[in-house]
Amino acid sequence: MLMIPEIIWNETSYLFEKRSKVGRPPHDARLAISGIWYIMQTGAQWRNLPKVYGKHKTINSKFMLWTKKGFIAQLFNKSIEIAIKYIGVPEALQSDTSSSKSPFAKFGGKNPTDRAKNGVKRGIVIDWKGIILSVIVDSANRHDSQLLTPHIENIKQFFGKSMVLATDSAWDVEELRKIFAAYNVALFSATNVRRSKNKKKNRPKGRWRVEQIFGIQQWNRGIKTCWNKTKFAFLAMCHFASAIHNFKLAGIFG
Repeated sequence: MLMIPEIIWNETSYLFEKRSKVGRPPHDARLAISGIWYIMQTGAQWRNLPKVYGKHKTINSKFMLWTKKGFIAQLFNKSIEIAIKYIGVPEALQSDTSSSKSPFAKFGGKNPTDRAKNGVKRGIVIDWKGIILSVIVDSANRHDSQLLTPHIENIKQFFGKSMVLATDSAWDVEELRKIFAAYNVALFSATNVRRSKNKKKNRPKGRWRVEQIFGIQQWNRGIKTCWNKTKFAFLAMCHFASAIHNFKLAGIFG
């Protein structure tokens, strides 16, 4: 049985536990959040949620409520705070995207790399030590070059006096360099030889780190294939998966 470790629950329970004494006694919040973790990790349909977590409709309702109120996003932010406390302040950043199949996503689009099947795209920013600092989701047919600047609001708090953001060749765009330069961030992208064959070829080192994290997240079958119809629900699942990653990275996941 999957259960959120007590050490994590003690740090985050204030986000989910009902404070009002009016009405019926609330469902066990730790059991409910653990049930959501089960759905995320196994990719199971809500109706197949083991009864030990409670009625599947109740847990699904909890998930939607906590998502709309921003509690899942706050859980992700809390995981960043704890990871930084144990690992250290971000000094260099990396970013990339990964596509997932999405049979039912209303915000999905035709994936150009998967025979034009409906798909969605996840973008993440990590620091050099592997802490996930930002997550965004969009349709699979949205070009990667349009998915970098949306991270700025999520990560600008980590910008120091100067910082490097290493990226793939999709972000080898002068306009993007100017945008990040305004925040004193050097955008170091791999060279896109299709745009200019005369350019000096760059290949940022350590790119395997962000690719490794995408591989680890694919173990969560609810992320590997997007079964959510709405964008905010899938983003919540990605936030949840990223929070679990950060907690494990900090070494306090039990």
